[in-house]
This record gives sequence, structure tokens and C-alpha cells, in this order.
Amino acid sequence: MEDTRGDLGPLKSVRRLFDVVEAIEALQEATLTEIADETGIATSTLYEYLKTLEGVQYIIKEDGEYRLGSKFVRLGTSSKQVVPLTGVVTPYLERLAEDTGETVWFLIEEYGLGVYLEHAAGDQSIKTAHSIGGRSHLHCHAGGKAILAHLPADRVNKIINTHGLPAMTENTITSRSRLLEELEQIRDQGYAQNDSEQLEGTRAVSSPIVIEGEVFGAISIGGPEHRLHGEWFEEELPNQVRSVTNEIRLDRLYS
Repeated sequence: MEDTRGDLGPLKSVRRLFDVVEAIEALQEATLTEIADETGIATSTLYEYLKTLEGVQYIIKEDGEYRLGSKFVRLGTSSKQVVPLTGVVTPYLERLAEDTGETVWFLIEEYGLGVYLEHAAGDQSIKTAHSIGGRSHLHCHAGGKAILAHLPADRVNKIINTHGLPAMTENTITSRSRLLEELEQIRDQGYAQNDSEQLEGTRAVSSPIVIEGEVFGAISIGGPEHRLHGEWFEEELPNQVRSVTNEIRLDRLYS
């Protein structure tokens, strides 16, 4: 999906309205002053935005604090339903989480970022900063690199030009040439790995879901580096996640 977040001209007020919504989501519950500090919008203007959102029941005000209303649940559910493979991958994620004991995610690319859409937790899974609907740069984790490896070269270059290659840890790949070399290796071997590139002390293995030449997303297994190491990290997990994404591909081709 192309990045259209440029100069919105006369629609600036719409963009600012969504800035308000995103600020409330990030703060969870916040006062007018806190939202103003987060967005940089003058309180008098911000009050009108909040009053409008409250009037259409998209936010709720209680004891002087604002939070998102349940209408967003319906919108979020509807948006997931139109994404290919959402729901289809759920039993595969659950089986993979049970077999490995780790955390498993299904993510897609949207506007040049990774979006986490579905999740399953094994009995050893650890809590992470990821959440359903959360977004991240693609270059710094296994799922993102698995997706990038199967996008057209001009699309990859546009994503890099738009979002850059910021360093999340000292292990993050920040060189375009080095990233492109790794993406070529990922295409050859069919899986990607992340070694403390997004978060220190964690590793992940991911395989893309590619159907008739189009990448629909990726499935990733992540966990602490003290468990994801040696043959388990280098061979067994890659084999397991590749096996699952191949099953999904075949199911979709012949269903």
C-alpha cells in the first residue's frame, strides 16, 4: 500500500482530528491539558475536537479525562475482516505457539510499516511491547524483513526512503546495502531472523506467506535469546515456521 501521508492541504483539520484520536489511544486516559501537550494543539481548538468526538460517541469523558469509546472496537474488527488471511491463520498460530511454547505473530505491511494483526501465546511466551494493530518499522525484526524480501525492489527502496532505517538497538541494520544483501539471503533460504535488532535480548524467526508471487504477510516466532539459540534457533524454528507458512499457502491455493 502506497504512503499517502504528505501535505494534506485543506484537509489539515481532518488530520489533526486523527492526531487527537491517536494521542488519546497512546495516553489511554488523559485530560485536556495532557492531550494538548501530546499533540501541540491549542487547548481552545482541542476542546472543539474533543467535543465533536464526544458528540458522535467516539470518545468518552469521565472525571475530567478522555478515553476512546467502544465504537472503535467495531471499526477495528471490520478493518481486520477485510485483510486477506485474517482469521484463516489463527489455528496455525495457535498450533505453532503450542508446539514451540513461544510467542507467535501474524503481521502484514501497510504504508511501509509492519502491522501486528493476530497473536498466539505459548506456555513460555514473554510479554512484549507489541499489541494488536501496533505498527513498527520493517527493517528491524524478522517478520518485517521476511516481508521486505518479497516486495518489488522499487517498493523496498520507497519504504526505506520514506521511513529510513533507524537504529532500535546496536544490532539494528542501518545500512541500505547491508539490508538489501540480507533480503537476498532471506529470499534464498525462505526465512528471516532477528538477533536483538528490535529489542535487546530477544530473537525471532519468521517466514513470509507468499501466494502466486504476492506476499500476504509473515508469521514470526519470538522469545528471549537464552532460549532461542543453537540448533533450535538456527534450524528447528526456521523449519517449523516455514512448514506452517507453506501449509497456509497450499490451503489457500487449493481451497
